[in-house]
Amino acid sequence: MPDIPIVDALFSALLNSDKAALDAIESLRAAECADLRAVICTDSPGAINLELGLSLSSSEYVTPFFEGPRAFFMSAGTSIQARFTGGQSNALIDFSLSFDSNFAEKMRAAIVAESIQQVDRNRVDEVLMLKARNRNVQFDVLPFLIENTRLTRDDPRNERPLNTLIAFRMLDHLDWDAFRDDPTRFVFDVPCEELKALLRPEAEAFLSELQTSEHVIHHEAKSAGTQALLLRFARLWHEKRKADKRRILSELLRFSIHNPGAIPLTELHLIWSGMTSELGSPFFGPITGRSKTMLEEIRGMAWDMTLLRVLEKNATASQLGSFFIPYFVSIDRRWRHLLRLNSVRLMLIDDAHRRVLFARTDELEFQHVLGECMQTELQSEMTPGKVETRRRSAQAIRLDAMQQLVAEEESGWLEQALQQSQNGTR
Repeated sequence: MPDIPIVDALFSALLNSDKAALDAIESLRAAECADLRAVICTDSPGAINLELGLSLSSSEYVTPFFEGPRAFFMSAGTSIQARFTGGQSNALIDFSLSFDSNFAEKMRAAIVAESIQQVDRNRVDEVLMLKARNRNVQFDVLPFLIENTRLTRDDPRNERPLNTLIAFRMLDHLDWDAFRDDPTRFVFDVPCEELKALLRPEAEAFLSELQTSEHVIHHEAKSAGTQALLLRFARLWHEKRKADKRRILSELLRFSIHNPGAIPLTELHLIWSGMTSELGSPFFGPITGRSKTMLEEIRGMAWDMTLLRVLEKNATASQLGSFFIPYFVSIDRRWRHLLRLNSVRLMLIDDAHRRVLFARTDELEFQHVLGECMQTELQSEMTPGKVETRRRSAQAIRLDAMQQLVAEEESGWLEQALQQSQNGTR
């Protein structure tokens, strides 16, 4: 077991409820756990309620990242505290709300007093009231800015990202107590138009820096890689032979290893849950239903799945030992459904080696199926050296290479669809 990285050993032990393995880690490798942090969801009444009185579960548009309803938070700090208090400890928790670009646009319109439909204004007020009731709720602007940065790069005259960012920055100047008492009014410490002009230079500089940020370009490349994966999924799903879900997963594994050069476990898990859900997943409807606009919709789906990666990154953040609990705010019913199918039950972070592992709701089943898929010629690809090579490849993913892969997969789909159409008319 010492040859296995401690984060992998502990993850396996927790996932499989392996008490013997946990005891061995405690007696032989406890010192290695000093840089580990964990969030373990549970029903236990002794754990921390993830809502903390915010009534987040009552909001239709706010989707949790963690399964909940409660969780144990573990780190070196909480462990030391528990040792001195007879087993009790306090965890510093910050709530982070991320937004898709459509909801962010509704927020912008409401904040700057533009006319919007009452149903949209009610949705915005409902979300803003979460922060009014608890100042530990943070609004994260990066997800929708990452999604929209390409719009400004393609058309410098497009000021939607800039105006949305300015509106969110205006919330730093909002009288939250006044808003809580009367959500029909936004009271700022500076007149609205003056405040927008004051915030504009800093927002322009921030967006300019963001357009060339390696972080943003990496996410764009990840999104393009996911787009290629979804296109290959579409080709496999609509092959002439009957769709076999395990064979499709095996083929997607093979595709990922030999093309992007890395195994995107989060995205594969999403696709697997979409294929195996009893009610089906509306999110994948454009693919399984063969929408006429499927190619265009797949690009948007890839960005949606990339946003989940951003949430994963947010969940690993820490300030002075705090834990971040991310939530995602979206009007898209299909995306909310997929997120709820794949909420995280266990998160284990190795801060020393900058690694994080997630276990989702049906993780054991998914790992079992994944293991079966590997019992083929793919098994030779799972040596420690090749796994590490793929991990480095994922970190160095190139946007131009992924865009070329997307073009090849789109061409492959069009060729397959044409051939099937010709065969059907004979």
